[in-house]
Amino acid sequence: MKALRMVMVGIVALACATAYADDSTMQAQVAQQDAAATSVGGTNSTRSEMGSPQGKSRDQVYQELVQAQHNGQIARLQELYKGGN
Repeated sequence: MKALRMVMVGIVALACATAYADDSTMQAQVAQQDAAATSVGGTNSTRSEMGSPQGKSRDQVYQELVQAQHNGQIARLQELYKGGN
């Protein structure tokens, strides 16, 4: 009976150890990304803290729209795809 209990405790301990081992590698990766983002002379990160890609701001998108309207790109696309209005 005691041998079975010791085996079960060992299995639970191994399961917990592997769970914590995975967590520590994730923390190390996050620390490396933070160090790269704050290093001197580096480039701006194109990803957010959670790892998802960062998009453009509303102002950047609006400026691209205005530029496309002025240089005729919108009109060419409407003609190409026979867009309305």
